[in-house]
Amino acid sequence: MNTHITLKSFLVAFLLLLSFGINAQTMLSEKEETTIEDYKWRKKYINLGFVNSTMKQDGSLDLNSDLGASFSIGRTFFLNKRPIGGVLRFGIDATWFDINYTNYKMKNITNGETENNEYHQGEISMNVGPSITIKTVGKLTIHGYFRYAPSFSGLYNDDTFYGNYATFFVGGASISYCAIGLGFESRFGDCKYKEIGSSKEEVATNNKTKHNGWRTYLTFRF
Repeated sequence: MNTHITLKSFLVAFLLLLSFGINAQTMLSEKEETTIEDYKWRKKYINLGFVNSTMKQDGSLDLNSDLGASFSIGRTFFLNKRPIGGVLRFGIDATWFDINYTNYKMKNITNGETENNEYHQGEISMNVGPSITIKTVGKLTIHGYFRYAPSFSGLYNDDTFYGNYATFFVGGASISYCAIGLGFESRFGDCKYKEIGSSKEEVATNNKTKHNGWRTYLTFRF
C-alpha cells in the first residue's frame, strides 16, 4: 500500500514537473519569437536629412533655399500585432523631436548697388500620424507615412528674430535594409511671424509666410 502511494505521488510530481517544464519552454519560445519579431520589425528611427525648400509671401519674390539640414528621432507604434499576410503592419508614427534648418540668400539691387540679404529659418516640432510598413524580399522594408507636425518656427534677418506657432505636414516613404535606409518626404506649412523681443509684438507681415519643400534623409532603424 505504501509502495503504491509512493509510486502514485511520484507519478503526480513527475507529471506536474513535466507540465511546468513544457509551459516554461513554451513561454521561453514565445519570448524568443517576440524578440525576433521585434528585431525584424524595427520600431525606432533616427533620421539625418538634407533640406530643399521654398519660402513664399504675397507681394514678395519666392526664395529658394541655399542649403538646409534636418534631424529627427521617433518611434512607430504598430496597431496589428500579427502582420497581415506576414508582410504588412499598420501603425502610428510619433516623432518626439524634429529640428529643421534652412538658409536663404537674396540679392537686392538698388540704384546700381547690390545688397546681399540672408535669412536663417527653422522649426522645432513633434510629428504624429498613420503609417504602413511592408516587409518585401529578405531584409528589405518599405515604410510610408503622413504626419501632422505642430511647430515653433523662427526666422532671423538683419539682426531681428521673428517667431510664432506654425502648422506643418510631413508625408513620405523610406526603404531600409536591416538597420539602415534612405527616405524622401514632402514638407509644407505656413506661419505668421511676429517680432520676438518687441514690446509692441507687431506682426512682421500681414500675410502668412508659406514654406513648401522636400527632405531626403538617411534613416537608422532599431
